[in-house]
Amino acid sequence: MKRAFTQTDWTEVLRNGKSIYNFVELMRISKLPVLSMRRAIQRLLRKGLLLKLRKELYANPFVAPSLEEIAGVLYPPSYISLESALFMHGISEQAPHLLTCVSMNKTKTFRTALGEIAYFHVKRELFFGYEITDRFPLAWPEKAALDFVYIQRMNGLTPALDEWNWKNLDVDRMYSLATSYPKTVRNHMKKFISPPS
Repeated sequence: MKRAFTQTDWTEVLRNGKSIYNFVELMRISKLPVLSMRRAIQRLLRKGLLLKLRKELYANPFVAPSLEEIAGVLYPPSYISLESALFMHGISEQAPHLLTCVSMNKTKTFRTALGEIAYFHVKRELFFGYEITDRFPLAWPEKAALDFVYIQRMNGLTPALDEWNWKNLDVDRMYSLATSYPKTVRNHMKKFISPPS
């Protein structure tokens, strides 16, 4: 007869495990059938041995993921951009109150046990210009700047750029990337970026 997978077993697995699990991974570890696994997850959530991020996605509090790491798996495909990336790259000194990302999915905000994450929709042809760093996807500084202007303009706002630390941006690279954006974005940034000499 197969031995039951106990709370002690879960604690051992999670203490030595990874930071984020999905439902299928937890089933594979425990070898529990679907209904038993759902009941086990409810117990683990009540006891604080798992933290729910969204349906069938959980954070491991023993190996707590960063909010940035969660953002990369919560609503894929996405990458950290806009105010959060501008702050991380030292372009803006304004720390945002939530983590900002762009995604090809529709605009949506998630409230997780570890913080709030906002995702803003961009068209497929604008989904580029990022790299994986410290286990999460982060926009290049110049791409974050363009994404910011693009999203602000899409929302009918006029973004203020005068207080940015422009020395932390490669203006030639930004000009090259800006050719993929609508003319309204390029026009808004004209006083800051010009064709490379």
